[in-house]
Amino acid sequence: MAEQIPIFVNARFLTEPITGIQRWSREVLSAMDQLIEDGVIDGERYNFTLLSPTLPTDLPSYRHLKLKVQGLMRSHLWEQLELPFLAKGFLLNFKNTAPIFKSNMSMQIHDLQTFAHKETHSSIFNFLYKVIVPRAARKAKIVQCPSSYTALEAEKYLKVPSKKWVITQGGHEHVLRFNSDDSIAQQHSLDKGSYLLAVSSLNPNKNFAAILRAMKIAGVEAKLVIAGGTNPLIFRDQDLDVLSDKALYVGRVSDDQLRHLYENALGFVYPSFYEGWGLPPGEAMLLGCPVISSNTSSLPQVCGDAVLYCDPADDNSIAEQITKLCGDPLLREKLAVDGLAQSKKFTWRQVALNVWQPIEKACRK
Repeated sequence: MAEQIPIFVNARFLTEPITGIQRWSREVLSAMDQLIEDGVIDGERYNFTLLSPTLPTDLPSYRHLKLKVQGLMRSHLWEQLELPFLAKGFLLNFKNTAPIFKSNMSMQIHDLQTFAHKETHSSIFNFLYKVIVPRAARKAKIVQCPSSYTALEAEKYLKVPSKKWVITQGGHEHVLRFNSDDSIAQQHSLDKGSYLLAVSSLNPNKNFAAILRAMKIAGVEAKLVIAGGTNPLIFRDQDLDVLSDKALYVGRVSDDQLRHLYENALGFVYPSFYEGWGLPPGEAMLLGCPVISSNTSSLPQVCGDAVLYCDPADDNSIAEQITKLCGDPLLREKLAVDGLAQSKKFTWRQVALNVWQPIEKACRK
């Protein structure tokens, strides 16, 4: 039997709270594990090891991916100073950063918000990313991006040549694993079809205040429910006094609670200024929730012709689509059907294949 080729995964994300990037990374790992189980990835030829600085508290169950907790440092110091020496083979990096002293690796860049919209992050965060990301991207053999838009951003800001690009996309079907939990709806007396939903961190880039202003212009009866968490160490403070009696901030919710909110909302509103992919609109569409989305960045690639588009910088544009969505039941039915079909175009299995195939090719050279 031929000697196995070692493949390492920078699994620092497994120790972090699950937001969009961690969700993407976890789902890709699970899909790759299944590809090995199905024989699509040769588990006899390739030996996969997940490297982490600490033991994850909720490590998923993998059949073919083994975890090693190694190193004395944490966070970026571990990633930059210890990981390059621990990964004695090809290294997969899934969450925007990677070691700047290693070349035998791939690097997933989800977005370049720190370059395009630096005002949405702290100065320390911006500094770290502007030091690490360009250098690691130029060093890596493969630079992976979820959308064509992000790949163009990588060329613009990082000067990464197009021959390095791989478009990986994102999936959405993870939401189907969750069991609908109505506890948040009961707690806040949210009846089916009585509210519009917005989901994500309260990053100014997500543009929640514009939804409230647009709802005031539209004069709709529906309440706006905002679900999600904040990270005060990363994002600048946002004035929550803007939340009116028409808005309800329910904070971080479980996956099961979020599924119920999606399935029972009048619609999902996502006027974000900038997205590398945009998981929430895809989740909403897969669960039959009509979507209003920005017409910017990667979102048209995610949403296709299955949503109502708005200009995130124009409150009247958002208000127009809210009025249209709230006032037309037949339109909501059509968007629900079209959205389901659109979201099914993207699966985690295909994303995992998009990630793995160029890596396998690189390992054979």
